[in-house]
Amino acid sequence: MYRLRKNKLQYFVLFIVGFFFVQTTIVEIFAMSEIDRKNIYEEAELFFQAGNFTQALIMYESILEDEPLYSDAIAAKGAIFHRMGDYSTALDYYDKAISINSTNPFFLSDKGSALLAIGLDTEAENFLKRSLEILPDNIDALNGIANIESFRKNYDKELVYRTSVLIVDPDNQEAHIGKGNAYAGLKNYEDAILQYNNALKINPHNIQATIGISNSLLELGNYNDALIQYDKVLSIEPENTNALRGKSLTYVHMGNHELAAKTYEKFESVKNEKQFDVVDIPIKSQKIPNWIKDTFGRFLEDKITEQEMINALEFLIKKNIIRIDK
Repeated sequence: MYRLRKNKLQYFVLFIVGFFFVQTTIVEIFAMSEIDRKNIYEEAELFFQAGNFTQALIMYESILEDEPLYSDAIAAKGAIFHRMGDYSTALDYYDKAISINSTNPFFLSDKGSALLAIGLDTEAENFLKRSLEILPDNIDALNGIANIESFRKNYDKELVYRTSVLIVDPDNQEAHIGKGNAYAGLKNYEDAILQYNNALKINPHNIQATIGISNSLLELGNYNDALIQYDKVLSIEPENTNALRGKSLTYVHMGNHELAAKTYEKFESVKNEKQFDVVDIPIKSQKIPNWIKDTFGRFLEDKITEQEMINALEFLIKKNIIRIDK
């Protein structure tokens, strides 16, 4: 009887030790999984910053398959749709991320920016100010409020917020360009050009800054210099509609109506081509997400590589959006 009790006690002790060993092992496995998720997220962010939205989206999806409440990946998906102009879908993802983490200042500022993009400036301002209450030097929120003031044509207030950004980050190109735009809105084109040049010192190929200089030179009546700047843009982006329109208007001011008409014709042609959209083809009654249609459209326009298109197709197959019957 004693021996039986002793054996039972030994088994019990072994069970307890084994239980804690397994528990410890599980904790370690989950810790490794979190590290893996973080590494994948950081790699996806690099793809996102490089403009490879298809690959970034696939990687964010892989994180969410493992951890559906990973709020950073959810918000990052929203940022992809935001960049692609699908603000409705972007807002859905931002809302989901905020429901998980309501005090993340970047989620709040991202939602504010998306709301402003669809013209809801009052709602946007609320979210951006909430972001600044949590993180007063949030550059995205400061630029977002500045964008609202620009939208409202309150250029003096815009200058205050752009300056606040540049105090935190002197190399912020968006703030320099925004400040240039604010000066242009106040018809102070000389100071506008100075700000655009500050952006070009940081990035000599900044298209927005060069367009700003071109438009300011046009307003100042420096038509030959304006043409030179518009041509700089067109040498990089031959179908840039802002440069084509500005160049056409410059020719009008110079009295060269033949070249003005020819350039404007090119502007109209490019503008119409950019309205191209992919036909919505239902697949077994499933709605094709806008990002997929946009991906196919950009592939047909040679704006993404064949490999990116293949990655997108692999993702669709993996998600059973496209099914291949064997």
